Amino acid sequence: MAEFGEARFEVGSVISRTFETIGSNALLFIGLALILSGLPAFAINWWQVTNLPMGGQPEPSTVFTGAYLAPIFAGWLVSVVSGAVLQAALTRATVTHLSGEKPNFAQCLTVGLTMILPMIAIGFLLAFGVFLAILFLIVPGIILWLCWSVVVPVYVQEKVGVFEAFGRSLELTRGARWRIFLTMLVIVIALWLLSIPAGMVTVAALAATGSVLATALLGGVIGALASMVMVTAQSSIYVELRNVKEGVAPADLEAIFA
Repeated sequence: MAEFGEARFEVGSVISRTFETIGSNALLFIGLALILSGLPAFAINWWQVTNLPMGGQPEPSTVFTGAYLAPIFAGWLVSVVSGAVLQAALTRATVTHLSGEKPNFAQCLTVGLTMILPMIAIGFLLAFGVFLAILFLIVPGIILWLCWSVVVPVYVQEKVGVFEAFGRSLELTRGARWRIFLTMLVIVIALWLLSIPAGMVTVAALAATGSVLATALLGGVIGALASMVMVTAQSSIYVELRNVKEGVAPADLEAIFA
C-alpha cells in the first residue's frame, strides 16, 4: 500500500529533491563529505596501496602483528566516528534546506559533533540487526533495512531516543517500503553507472602518473561523494514520508525542530 489518503510517496520527487538539495548547497555538502568521508577513505586507501603487495594480500606472517593491525583499527575507528558526524551533519543540512532556509557549515557540523555517540550506537544497532536478518535470508535483511531506512533523520530531526528512533522509522516507512526500495535502487544504479567513468579516470591517472597517490585520492573522493548522495537521499525520503503520511510540509519541519 503506497498511498496515504490523498497523498502518495513519489519516487521521482525524492530523487529530484535529493540532487536539487546537493546542487543548491554544493560547497557545503561536498566540503562536509570530503572532510568527514573523503579524508579517512584516502588515508585508508593510501595505507593499503603503499603497504600491501600488488595482489592485495598481506604476507601471512604479518597479519597478526601490531604494525599491521594498528593502522587498520585506527582507520576503522576514524571512519566510524567521522561517518557518524557526516550523517548527522548532512541530515541537518538537508532538512534545513528543504525547510526553505540556508544551511550553515558550522551549525551542521556542530549538530554532527554533538551527536557522535548516539549516531555510532544507531549505526552499530542497524548494522547488527540487518546482519542477523541476512543470516536467515537476503530478503529479510533488505526488508529490515527498509524498515529502519529513516532512523538517522528521525533521530536528528525529532530529538527522540535511540530506540524510539527505530520504532518511529518502522512506523513512518510502513506502507511505502517498496517505493523506498525502488528509490534507493535507482540511486544505487545511478551511482554505479557514474563509478564506471570514475574508475576509468582512476586507472588512467595511475597509468599516466604512475603514482598510487592519485589512485588513493580519487578513491577517497568517489567514496565521499557516494556517501553524500546516500545520506541526502535518506533525509529526502524522511521529508517525503512526513509529508504524505502526516501532512507535515517541508517548510514546517524547521519550526518543529526548533
